[in-house]
Amino acid sequence: MKWAVRIVSIAAIGLALAIVVAGPGTRFGLWDYGTGLSLIRNVSAPKEIFGGVALPPLFTAAALALILGLVSAFMRQRGAAALGIIAALVAGASGFVPIKMKAAFEGNPFIHEVTTDFDNPPAIVAAANEPRKNPAEYRGMDKVPNDPNGLIVADAQRLAFPDIAPILAEADLTTATAVAKDVVTAMGMKILADGPADNVAGGGWRIEAVATSFWFGFKDDFIVRLTPMEDGRTKIDLRSKSRVGGSDLGANAARVRDFMERFNAAI
Repeated sequence: MKWAVRIVSIAAIGLALAIVVAGPGTRFGLWDYGTGLSLIRNVSAPKEIFGGVALPPLFTAAALALILGLVSAFMRQRGAAALGIIAALVAGASGFVPIKMKAAFEGNPFIHEVTTDFDNPPAIVAAANEPRKNPAEYRGMDKVPNDPNGLIVADAQRLAFPDIAPILAEADLTTATAVAKDVVTAMGMKILADGPADNVAGGGWRIEAVATSFWFGFKDDFIVRLTPMEDGRTKIDLRSKSRVGGSDLGANAARVRDFMERFNAAI
């Protein structure tokens, strides 16, 4: 019994470690993001083992480790019991990552950017030539890959995130700009450019920043464009775009909403 517990426990912990290192390995350049995501997918997605039965390696190993650990406890083999139960807990905890990613994938459209202005989205300028798979220009008219309704990117965003719209701030341009910069900084983003906005009637301001995800180190561009209005208010348009990946799992929409909530509270 003890040797079986050891083998299954080592397997469970090893599979869990594959998920743990997938992100940092990508962040520090040991492999590209595709490899990192494949590590997670390969250990958590069902694999056919025998007789046409498909089981996810990570969760199967976790279940077996738990069962063998409990059996060992019943047999008063405390060391083996502890090892099996701990391995099951480690594997089970790491399993929340692919579960959460799958839920985010299924719950969001297959797009990698959002904006509050579909006709004239804030431009990516300072970071336009940074390494990226997704072009800096807005591609709202592109069709969403494999969308059953044939939606384009802009319509997919409108349908999924109808609340994302320009902010009409009860503040002048100077005040709104100062608050916007404070919010961008508070959100942990790095400001790349901060200056007058071109082609904005009446003069305006733009803030271009980059957000870096904690685990994978993904970089997303974030632009704030502020336009003064005749009535003294300031219109604020936003754009958030992932530099790599086909789906952002809702990250860009969440970032724009976070900015909107913080800005409206602060203003």
